[in-house]
Order: sequence, then C-alpha cells, then structure tokens
Amino acid sequence: MKNLHISDKGKILTGVCAGIGESFGINANMVRGAFLISLFFGFSGFIIYLFLAVILPKGEKQPEVIDEEDQEEKEKTKIVRSWDKRMLAGVCGGFANYLGWDVSFIRIVFVAMTMAGGIGLFLYLFFWFIFPNEE
Repeated sequence: MKNLHISDKGKILTGVCAGIGESFGINANMVRGAFLISLFFGFSGFIIYLFLAVILPKGEKQPEVIDEEDQEEKEKTKIVRSWDKRMLAGVCGGFANYLGWDVSFIRIVFVAMTMAGGIGLFLYLFFWFIFPNEE
C-alpha cells in the first residue's frame, strides 16, 4: 500500500478518489461511488472529500511507460458487466468476477439494500451506467 496522496492520473475533480484508489489498489470508481453514496447520509462524504483535498499531498508524477503486460493487467482488474452471469444488466456478475465471490451473494446484498431504503436500486442503476460491458 502506498501513502495516501492526490493523483494526477485518472482524476476527475481534484484527484482525491484516484489517489485513494491507487493507494489501496482498488478502482477509483468504487471510491467515487462510496463518496456519492455518503451524500445521502448528511453530506458527510462531501465534508471528508473537501478535507482530504486540502490535507493530502500531491502524488509524484512519474513518466508513463506503456507496457503491454501492464495494460493487460489493468484490463483484468477492471470491473465490467458480465454477460455469462447476468440476469438484468450484469452488474452483480461483474462484481462477482472482480471480487471472486458467488454471484448469488452479491444479488442478495443488492436486494437487501433495496429493501432497506432503496439505496440498492440506486446503486445498481449507477453501476449499470458506470461499468462498461464485457467484451
């Protein structure tokens, strides 16, 4: 794990989410989704995001060398909607492939979140539009 920092690679606003993703080795879109979800719970994520944007150091710029093996590894670690495990849009299947979990467990989690306030449906639709299709 790297130290927390703000990243210039893959940034959308300030690079906080991209830096957190690089530091923990996860997809920056997952971090962005977590911050978006937190907006429904008293805007706590917005406050944390602003705080991190102020205190985190900028990451070091490194020359970008395009390596075929690195590119293939990035493609493998990217979350995509699955066509072989899909029921509706393939979001749960994509999460199952990415995490190495059973797709039924992921579906149960989404249904439980939908029953517990509707956030599961919102997240499913959000991920439907953010994750690309499997090739």
